[in-house]
Amino acid sequence: MILVLTACTSVLQVQEKALYDDPITAADTVLGGFKASAIFKDDYDKSVWVSPEVQCVQMASEKVVFKEGNASLKVNWDKIKGNCKWIGIGFGWNNWMAKDMSDIAEASAVSFSVKSVKGDFKNLPVAFAFEDYSGVQCYYGFRQEMAPNGFNDSTWTSVVIPLEKFNFKSKDFDLEKVKQFIIQLEGDGAVYIDDIKIISFPRKND
Repeated sequence: MILVLTACTSVLQVQEKALYDDPITAADTVLGGFKASAIFKDDYDKSVWVSPEVQCVQMASEKVVFKEGNASLKVNWDKIKGNCKWIGIGFGWNNWMAKDMSDIAEASAVSFSVKSVKGDFKNLPVAFAFEDYSGVQCYYGFRQEMAPNGFNDSTWTSVVIPLEKFNFKSKDFDLEKVKQFIIQLEGDGAVYIDDIKIISFPRKND
């Protein structure tokens, strides 16, 4: 299934916690000092969540198979068999601190790596979203051109989505108070996910 979702909704609620700043990394410097480029590295902590419907989705830290650092996330799901209305995973990175992405949204992208748990496949049945602290969610569905060679269980495949694809401006999304990054799961699948981050991605006409 290939999803093309561009709607913004106000649905998801998650618990907030104390705030702190992470040290600036080399990647942050490329982004003009933006301090929250790493959405997921290794830690499956309280800033990472999964839908509670265990009959539809399970997620665990994987310390043997990973792209960067010391761990990845292993996600198994079957929305139809489990009869779930909505399932997904999310990242309130930077300890749920409100992230100001207003200066980087036009020339950056969200990037992550995916590896199949078993076998090869072409389409990843998911959609991606950012949510702000007013509850607005802006979605963009996976398209096959994001990974033209598909996915397999022997190598990691990088997926890059320019932030401009999320259509923030037309949906009145508050880029100064970004809350979290969400991956909505459809159909079924079993993958490892790692190295989710914001990267510099200048537009071709810049």
